[in-house]
Amino acid sequence: MDKFSQLPEPLLLIIIANLPFKEAARNSILSKLWRRLGRSTQIVEFSERFFVNTDAAPADRAIQRLTFIDFVRHWIDNSPKTPVGKVALTFSEPENFQQFVLDCIQFCVKHVVKQLALDFSDPAWDELGYDYHESYFDLPLDVYNHRVLESLALFSCNFDADLVGNFHLLKHISLGWIALPVSLQETLLAQCRLLENLSLKKCWGMNSLDVRGNDLKLKILVVDRCSIHYLHSFYLEAPKLNYLKFVGGDVPALTTGEGGEFNFLEELDLDLSPVIDFHSSATFHYLCVICLQAIINHTEQEPIIPSPHLTMTDLTLKTTMHHHEQLGIKFFLNCCPHLETLTIKRCPEEIYEYYVTPVLKPQEMWKGTVEVYECITRTLRMVEVKDYMGSQHELDLLSYLLTHGRIVEQLTVVTSSDEEVNGGNPEEFRLKAREFLHQVEEASQNLEITVL
Repeated sequence: MDKFSQLPEPLLLIIIANLPFKEAARNSILSKLWRRLGRSTQIVEFSERFFVNTDAAPADRAIQRLTFIDFVRHWIDNSPKTPVGKVALTFSEPENFQQFVLDCIQFCVKHVVKQLALDFSDPAWDELGYDYHESYFDLPLDVYNHRVLESLALFSCNFDADLVGNFHLLKHISLGWIALPVSLQETLLAQCRLLENLSLKKCWGMNSLDVRGNDLKLKILVVDRCSIHYLHSFYLEAPKLNYLKFVGGDVPALTTGEGGEFNFLEELDLDLSPVIDFHSSATFHYLCVICLQAIINHTEQEPIIPSPHLTMTDLTLKTTMHHHEQLGIKFFLNCCPHLETLTIKRCPEEIYEYYVTPVLKPQEMWKGTVEVYECITRTLRMVEVKDYMGSQHELDLLSYLLTHGRIVEQLTVVTSSDEEVNGGNPEEFRLKAREFLHQVEEASQNLEITVL
């Protein structure tokens, strides 16, 4: 550490700026230099979770909370009078320590903070379940007068949407653990005219989710395990939106406004299973196929789906291969005319039994005279099936892909290790899979089939 202390202060400030706040604060005990420079960090994260052990006895947790409060007060009292880029306060039960919260807000105002995050949720709350908790703390008035904010995150903190209009520079809003009725949604979108990024997590009291507005500049929308009461109640009209993520088991149907189809999306993430780990990046898209129920509302009068054209080249479908999901698979194959790699991952997650597949017979979707999508004949090169179980829908889909996939180069089938599936004889199960696949008449002249 002595060698680090010999570095020029501007370089030390760069090092500190790239450290997590917890580490920067910890290093401040090393020397007066590190203490002084550590308080110049541009990202300040006051989190009681660094101090409070949720498994400790109530009396011990109370002492730990007071230690945290003392730490924050000492930091505030000894901070240099220079601007700070971001402040995050994570503190449960703030209604019992309102003056402490107000002191933190004053710190933000004095240091011209442009990114503010206030998280008053309880770490014991279940993020994956369907329990929702009332917020008993209102955003202090001093925050509304802090007009330089560009990013605001509020968790378990009520706010006045009419006053949010004071933040004329606000581009990013994250809300969580609060009631968000339609009237509040509409006012928020109308007041924040520069809003580009909206994230909602564990919000409730929503008869519908209505993301529409005149000249809406929204580019990113995340809806994470929110309670939306009615199935056909997600309205979206945001012409500049290029990223949409929906997570959770409450599955509303999505209705887009005029000219609001999905053509504008660069990335679409849908995870309709509350307990599934979810990953995506700019080039890899992970879709749970029961999202068919989230984005399409079929009727007998409208049996044809107007599928958007997405630019993705890699697509992973996490599916049970249930009857109800076959139309969803077709939908996404049709959506992806540039698809090069298709991964099908079998999963045991339950889907919604009340959903009735419209018009078409799912058992016949891959057989006979069927539509062959553009990606199947022109771009698809790699297909992988993970946890293959040998169901009829799997066999039919693989037959379809092999029969029509003219340039498919590699098919990899990874069989399930579940003894109930492979009959306790994985070798024989793999052999049957190979025999079936080699019986299919292949359209590709350069196909390599691997069964593992």
